[in-house]
Amino acid sequence: MINLQCEVWSKNIDSDQKQIILDVRTLEEFDEKSIPGSILADILKPSEFINIVEKLDKNSKIFVYCRSGIRSQKACNILDQLGFQETFNLDGGILEWEKYKKTIR
Repeated sequence: MINLQCEVWSKNIDSDQKQIILDVRTLEEFDEKSIPGSILADILKPSEFINIVEKLDKNSKIFVYCRSGIRSQKACNILDQLGFQETFNLDGGILEWEKYKKTIR
């Protein structure tokens, strides 16, 4: 797992073709706002989370986010244990993402 600041995380998801963006928040949080193209896998529902991520390509780059970066860091650790080779945590989560996106508009 690698923690990435918003700018680097954003550049990577914009440039990489073989990537998966994983939102590990709740359905309610996801419905409120999410990063386009994200797959929802609520880490607070462990069996559901595992069922979703086990279907993902372990050779893809997995970009993971949550609200503030804590749940996504845990999710990256789980993904690493499951054999995913490249996991990237959005440091600061969607809260920092929203601030970052406002500054580049």
